[in-house]
Amino acid sequence: MTVNGRILLGLGIAAAVSAAGADDLASRALRERQQQSDAFSLQLQQSIQSFRAGNLPPQQRLELDALQRDQRLRQDELFYRQQVETNSPDPGALRRADAMRAEQERQQQLSRFRSDAAPAAEREPAAQQPARLVDPTIVTAPVPRGRRRTPEPDPTAVGP
Repeated sequence: MTVNGRILLGLGIAAAVSAAGADDLASRALRERQQQSDAFSLQLQQSIQSFRAGNLPPQQRLELDALQRDQRLRQDELFYRQQVETNSPDPGALRRADAMRAEQERQQQLSRFRSDAAPAAEREPAAQQPARLVDPTIVTAPVPRGRRRTPEPDPTAVGP
């Protein structure tokens, strides 16, 4: 999805939020669902980023961890602001404007998180990336198919 497509999607969601503004339960449920989706997207992006980073030197690993922690904190702050603004008693027009502004902030934050991830991936040396897994192969060996030989009794053995 392109950036323009995401913006249009965001505006569509904002319009849905504003239309549902009259129904507090519906708007709250929509906001919480969107926040869950955003939190999952950030977690997935950070997991992929950590995987691609492979075995980084300790200093770079600390920088990556600090960046990811900062992203989660900024997201939590945005979620809190959205919750406070949605629960404050505002007239309908202000509530719709707040919903649109919150959606724009959310989209901008997601864009920043994606752009934060891009420079980290570019500065990784190729030698530090994990080796690709080799496809397993099946090795077969011919099995002799012939007449089975039964062991012959030992003539020197004593017994029945």
